[in-house]
Amino acid sequence: MKIRLIYYLLIFCLGLAVGIGCTTQETPNPVSPEDNAEVVLKDHRLTENETWDPEKTYIVQGTVEIPKDITLSVPPGTTVKFGRDALLTVRGILKIGTPLNQDPVTRLVHLTSDNVGPNPGDWIGIVFDHTHGLESFVRGAVIEHATVALDIKTTSPTVTECTLRLNKTAIALDGSDARIQHNDILDNHIGISTIGRQTRPKIEKNNITKNETGIFCENVQSIIQNNNLNANIFALRLNVKFDLVVTNNWWGNSDTIKIANVIVDAADPVLTTKQIGTVYYKPFADARIADAGFPYPALLADL
Repeated sequence: MKIRLIYYLLIFCLGLAVGIGCTTQETPNPVSPEDNAEVVLKDHRLTENETWDPEKTYIVQGTVEIPKDITLSVPPGTTVKFGRDALLTVRGILKIGTPLNQDPVTRLVHLTSDNVGPNPGDWIGIVFDHTHGLESFVRGAVIEHATVALDIKTTSPTVTECTLRLNKTAIALDGSDARIQHNDILDNHIGISTIGRQTRPKIEKNNITKNETGIFCENVQSIIQNNNLNANIFALRLNVKFDLVVTNNWWGNSDTIKIANVIVDAADPVLTTKQIGTVYYKPFADARIADAGFPYPALLADL
């Protein structure tokens, strides 16, 4: 009798152990499937107006195209990373950052390379491809590591209160009346390149500094005034046979010999490969222009 009782107790304990071992416990999924912090866009062509989410990071692979009559809005706070040789092509309207009629800029848009060790030329840039819309703007953005950060062809967006750095060329203006104002354009191979004869882009109140060439100019109708053009290897290179007048800029000092040394024009036959005109830079500012350049440097710490 005692043996049988022990036998039943052993069977009961074994069954209890198996039951406890087989019990499953549900654990909640800590990540919601719709909670995606990154949006990957590969060869994406907009079919309707889009406004991107400033709380997400957009990864561009290949080409993002804005067709004619379509608007892409990239609001303040948005980060966009571009893969190798990626680009944004604008044939419609592009609105980056804080609207021009709002004041002030409180958050920046960050447009940069997706590479771990980024370098100038990692991605192609933003190409305004012969669009004639006048509503495009870039305000309150940091753009870096592109081949040509803003390649503006025959359209005239406003580019203001931005930092363009560490690009091969920061801004290229081809047949454009664009307004380039209150920007920091620094540490690029070329800060601004201008070509075309029938347009008058306005390059005013910028810090164009620490570039290999500050301004490479083939459009002598360009309005270039009230800029700080200091600490470049060459502040301005003229590359056309016509003369260019650029007044009221700060060249880093008030010594006319030193100013002439950072300007490439007809006075520098050793540095030129073709006949070029003369740059007339007087009168010039005798001190740094205090209200020129990017007005929100503290916001850069948030990137």
